[in-house]
Amino acid sequence: MALWFWDGYEKYAYCILIISVSSIIENLYETVTNINSIRKMAAFECPIQVKRSSGLHLVSSSDLVPGDVVVVPDNSLMPCDMVLLTGSCIVNESMLTGESVPVMKNSLSPISELYDPSNYDAAKKHTLYSGTKVIQTRSYGDQKVYALVIRTGFVTTKGALVRDILYPRDTKFKFYRDSLIFVGIMGFVGILGFFLTLPSLIAQGTST
Repeated sequence: MALWFWDGYEKYAYCILIISVSSIIENLYETVTNINSIRKMAAFECPIQVKRSSGLHLVSSSDLVPGDVVVVPDNSLMPCDMVLLTGSCIVNESMLTGESVPVMKNSLSPISELYDPSNYDAAKKHTLYSGTKVIQTRSYGDQKVYALVIRTGFVTTKGALVRDILYPRDTKFKFYRDSLIFVGIMGFVGILGFFLTLPSLIAQGTST
């Protein structure tokens, strides 16, 4: 734009300036709005019952730590990743998987199997993931449905997705790289042409 102003194309330069600034403001507003909505979704907090030695206590989900044993309520969003200890649950995992069909989660067997969180296929049938919705719980007798907190915050499956959205890895496109090469070649041709015509321009007395 500085070159266009200098060369007498003020109207064209003003148009480019207005269009560029408007586009930047629009993109910035949209980006900030999207990031704020993602942060609100990530910062989910709810009251939940935690089992202590003195009984059940109602605390905020933000105070949960791995190792806490909590009561799984009906029709509620999970604030962290938990392993089901007793009973069973019907869970809507569409937030993570996109599948609208509810899935059944069963409690761990106390003897027959070990919980291995690294084995996703084996662990997912016992795990209530953060951000998923428990539609219904089923307990055996009068016992409540308990779950063990194993991951909180950005360490959860939902947290990992949010982290990747907020802080994406840099992606390098072949088209962008080729565009830079093309611009570089054209710039080299332009500079070469300038120096080739420079003696002729000086001989003609052309101004700076």
